[in-house]
Amino acid sequence: MNSVGESFRLLRKDRGYTLKTLSEGIVSFSYLSKFEQGKSDITLSTFVRLLRKLNMSVDEFLFFDNQVLTDYNKVFKKMSIAYSKKDKSGLVSLYEKEMDLYHETNNTYHKCNAIIISAIISDIDTNYTITKENQNFLIDYLIGCSYWTHYEVSLFGNAMTIFADKSLMILLKEIENRAHKQKVTRRNMRDIIALLENACVILLRRNKLEEAKIVSNYLDSIIEPHYFYEKTRKLFIDGVILILEGEKNTGSMQAQKAIEIIEQMDEQLSAYHTSELEKYI
Repeated sequence: MNSVGESFRLLRKDRGYTLKTLSEGIVSFSYLSKFEQGKSDITLSTFVRLLRKLNMSVDEFLFFDNQVLTDYNKVFKKMSIAYSKKDKSGLVSLYEKEMDLYHETNNTYHKCNAIIISAIISDIDTNYTITKENQNFLIDYLIGCSYWTHYEVSLFGNAMTIFADKSLMILLKEIENRAHKQKVTRRNMRDIIALLENACVILLRRNKLEEAKIVSNYLDSIIEPHYFYEKTRKLFIDGVILILEGEKNTGSMQAQKAIEIIEQMDEQLSAYHTSELEKYI
């Protein structure tokens, strides 16, 4: 999805190198051009030599590349803007564009993007249905990926509400398996924690208390001591769990304490959690 070659081209031009001057003595002019266009790969040793000529380390390049919007981030950004405006027609247009690209290129990512967009549409229009075939396609894709990147985490995070309880728990278990086997990059762990906390909220809304407790217990094992916001939100979730277990006063006090802390960080998030708490008390 992310064109490393495109990021490299931006850096090369920014530093005033032509294809000819940069490639000289390292790789052929035409091969470097194909790499920048995403038409060919390049060996790591060659890539490192090119970066050295640009006076840049691999770490510095990766940091830069992470700042450049990937194709899917561009789609997700448009999706987010349309959703914030409740622009169903705009979302439908995005969906149709991604599906057209899928049919033209047979690129799985475009269909996954389209399915996520349809999930967002269904949140605006409850009469809008997502086909079982599309749900299964996304499940098969996520389970079939041996290594989850930020893209897969974003896919699942945006699609959780469309899955039935059983499918949702299977996918949540996949996250645990991948984290245990280090098949999820460490830099994505905070995104995964946010995803798991959102999953708890969804399960609690569905009155799936035991399932929510399973996810909550796993969160205890991965939330780092310095993850202040995540720890505070976990405090809120555990408060709701106590309420549903019959300890209404203790749970309400715990959830309210979490809301007061969140308010110091973000009033909008505090209002969201206050509204969520009201559903249980």
